[in-house]
Amino acid sequence: MTRAERIRSFPKTGWRNLLARHVGALRQRPAATDFLGYQTKTPLRLPFAGEWYVYWGGRTVAQNKHAVVRDQRFAYDFIVLAEGRRGQSFRSLGETNDDYYCFGLPIFAPADGVVVKAQNEVPDNSPGEMNSKRILGNFVIVDHGNQEFSFLAHFQSGSVVVRTGDYAYSGQLLGRCGNSGRSSEPHLHYHLQNTPDPFRGDGLPIFFVDYIANGKPISRGEPVARQAVRSQHEFGIQ
Repeated sequence: MTRAERIRSFPKTGWRNLLARHVGALRQRPAATDFLGYQTKTPLRLPFAGEWYVYWGGRTVAQNKHAVVRDQRFAYDFIVLAEGRRGQSFRSLGETNDDYYCFGLPIFAPADGVVVKAQNEVPDNSPGEMNSKRILGNFVIVDHGNQEFSFLAHFQSGSVVVRTGDYAYSGQLLGRCGNSGRSSEPHLHYHLQNTPDPFRGDGLPIFFVDYIANGKPISRGEPVARQAVRSQHEFGIQ
């Protein structure tokens, strides 16, 4: 079985997924942080339209593989699952990026801010392959002020529509979900940190506003792994 086939066959929901998460977390500890009690100052929206699935997200290693890394201590990975086909993030055989439900979907600015840096030219990977030399792939970093910087990564090659120095308004289109960088299948990576420098600084907790998690309206909260989430805000470009 190839690496791509193993990734496709691994369940993204259900008891097998939950068991694998806990087994994988047994020998790992979350990164030390001084920000466990931090409250996000920026009113952050979920940066997509429609319902997405929190594959990694939360404060424990079982919930969130990123928790072992200082700068991504509270990061998220979001994917889209098919309705009625539990645990599957792709149609057909899942051998091409176009098979994945989230590939090419629009990604929006989670809040107002200045684009610190944007990358747009990294090729998308084939599912199962990863580019470890360009870890973030195509990405956008947004400065919201108050030492809060949004990192959105793995955009589709050529889809990023903002440039360094642009002002991005909350809900503005940034680009489209892709599979560039250190990414084994199409998804959106999102984290907040206190510096604009990739892989430096401290990750910050992310409190989103006005969203729905597993059918329940949340005015302000932290989504966690295995939740289906959607923003309550309207977005103009689909």
